[in-house]
Amino acid sequence: MVTAEREAELKRMAIAVCANPRSTAKELAESAGISKATFYRVYSSREKLVEILNERTGAMVEDLMTIVRQRDKSPLTVLHEFILESCENKEYLLRICYSSATGCDEQCSDSYVQNVTDFFLWGQKEGAFRIDIPAAVMSELFGGAMMSLFEGERAGRIASASLSDYWETFFLQGVLNTERGDVK
Repeated sequence: MVTAEREAELKRMAIAVCANPRSTAKELAESAGISKATFYRVYSSREKLVEILNERTGAMVEDLMTIVRQRDKSPLTVLHEFILESCENKEYLLRICYSSATGCDEQCSDSYVQNVTDFFLWGQKEGAFRIDIPAAVMSELFGGAMMSLFEGERAGRIASASLSDYWETFFLQGVLNTERGDVK
């Protein structure tokens, strides 16, 4: 079982790998706020850390997929829960966004995309989402918005506390001001 402290450490290293895929063990240890000796004692090697990060990413993706596979709630409720949980685990999701550079399992990435696409298709069938935009396009737009917001937060341009609210509002309502009468 991973302690809360170790989980926070792993998330900091996941971000470090995303920011610099060629990070050395020393750089990864520094990013996590641990010594190089502790890094080697706990993780044994950079390669072992990547394996651990892959396992954590896979487990997190499976948890997220459990959320998007729910059919006993409304699509909007499921989307809200999915966004909240995604924001809680953004460090691992960034690894999926940069899968080719971070060593993240491509099968994990493919599973994520397929399940999110299936979710939007279900939401369309339930009448919650527009049908004039294909579910696969919604999935790509959703993922693109996710990556942009997480990067903006990592760079300090977006407040963490509002991240899920911005994401959900933007995705569901866009940026169009519908209160203006001259909008066409």
